[in-house]
Amino acid sequence: MISEQAQSSFNHIFKSAVMSNFSDYYNDSCEIEPITDPKEITEAEFSVLTITTSSFRFLTLLHFDSNESTTKYFSNNAIEDDEHTNSNVFIDGILEFCNLTCGAMNRNLNAHFSYSGMSTPYVLTRPCLDFVYDLESGYIKHFRITINLNLVLHATLYICNYDDVDFAVDTSKADESTGELELFQ
Repeated sequence: MISEQAQSSFNHIFKSAVMSNFSDYYNDSCEIEPITDPKEITEAEFSVLTITTSSFRFLTLLHFDSNESTTKYFSNNAIEDDEHTNSNVFIDGILEFCNLTCGAMNRNLNAHFSYSGMSTPYVLTRPCLDFVYDLESGYIKHFRITINLNLVLHATLYICNYDDVDFAVDTSKADESTGELELFQ
């Protein structure tokens, strides 16, 4: 069983990580709102972020399309004539964002769970989604993410629990901005 308090904490950890990465790292506006109808999620691909403890596996799926607006955004407008190069820059951008987000979520979870491990984010296509939903979950939540009022992505939190999960995050503290590399000369 995953308590309501833990569900709320997972939601807060996810939203804080996404919001801070879009506003701090990308310097953009971001709105996140829960959705009740998963049929709204129609994107062709998704990135998987996994954080695992002895009590649960916390999967975060970031759903996206490889359309022009999403490609431009995550490749920082570095569009070239070579479609293969554009695809690589775009996927690298999505995976870097996911890696920063997963790291922020893991740091927040480490305050409550001593031993957690996170995977490297990876991308799957929509037909793989059915296999994810076949996992036994204790909690599923869907979100719409709107960036700069015009780019819409979706996310799914999917938590498989192996034991009772109950914890609470302090929502009054400001989130730390960490994880970026600094180069010293």
